[in-house]
Amino acid sequence: MPAEYRRQNEPEVEAGRFRPLHPAECFRLETLDRIVPIMAREEYDAQVGAEAMRDRVDLELEPGSSVFCFPRIPSRGSAEEFRLRDFAVSRSRFLGITPEMESCRTLNLRSATIEHFYMFFYFSRAQDELECKQLIRDHVRFRSQIVEAAKGIAAALEKYCALHVRRNDFFRLYPHQNIAPHRLLKNVETRVPAGTRLYIATDETDLSFFACLGSRYELFFLDSFRSLIPEGLSQESLACVEQSVCAFADRFIGTNLSTFSAYITRLRGYHGAADQNTYFTDGSPGSEMDNEGSPPFSWIQWIRIGNPWWAREFREAWEF
Repeated sequence: MPAEYRRQNEPEVEAGRFRPLHPAECFRLETLDRIVPIMAREEYDAQVGAEAMRDRVDLELEPGSSVFCFPRIPSRGSAEEFRLRDFAVSRSRFLGITPEMESCRTLNLRSATIEHFYMFFYFSRAQDELECKQLIRDHVRFRSQIVEAAKGIAAALEKYCALHVRRNDFFRLYPHQNIAPHRLLKNVETRVPAGTRLYIATDETDLSFFACLGSRYELFFLDSFRSLIPEGLSQESLACVEQSVCAFADRFIGTNLSTFSAYITRLRGYHGAADQNTYFTDGSPGSEMDNEGSPPFSWIQWIRIGNPWWAREFREAWEF
């Protein structure tokens, strides 16, 4: 694990550098640790020390340009290479396990890739792909405290739909996502019948923004269920509770370009939601685009018209 990871009670910024939250604060990693042992950086340094610097291969992952092939890069002109090219869409840098990687003591990932794992790793063997997806689904999961809190809220709501409305600092990157309330209502009405119970996950602090939705729907927010949330859950864990509540809903509408919304879509696939389509508050096409382009890979048309790789999830994550 990188040394930069912080725990819940540690500062987010230290010496001017942002420190990501340690995954164990929100995810249950015990079962994954039994399959792929997880080690803190301090423990690694104590065991390996200076020797690691002499016997290390650094791997740079360039977002939007690279595909990692396993077990090897397909040979030129083969049918497998044509399948890889289809999978890669616009990406042209193909990576694979080299002899140096096989023999080194430490393989160091110097940078993270932004793509979803199932879009970044290309598997020649279907069984390897299946096992990778099962590993992520079954062993990278929210802590039980988070899931149980979300189930309690979902049970209290009974039949409901969910909405994620991302605002505030989001507009600095995507000003076109500053959607006016009347437009938001119009887009939601195309997907959710009037009178429905609507759970809203949002970072908007002025809830009067949703007044027009309140005239058509029975609105609920996280604060409506504070009595069902265990004491001591961090703000980050509360965000995961909201993702899970949205995942349990009959239908979900998310914010376009929001990774928070995107992960909810994957959770809905993992949970077997009846409606696993992608809908956006701005009314943009979502899952409707999956039927265009190459049949094996649902992201083909999404990428070809200029959308970023990470902006939503795709059925390949959970349909296997």
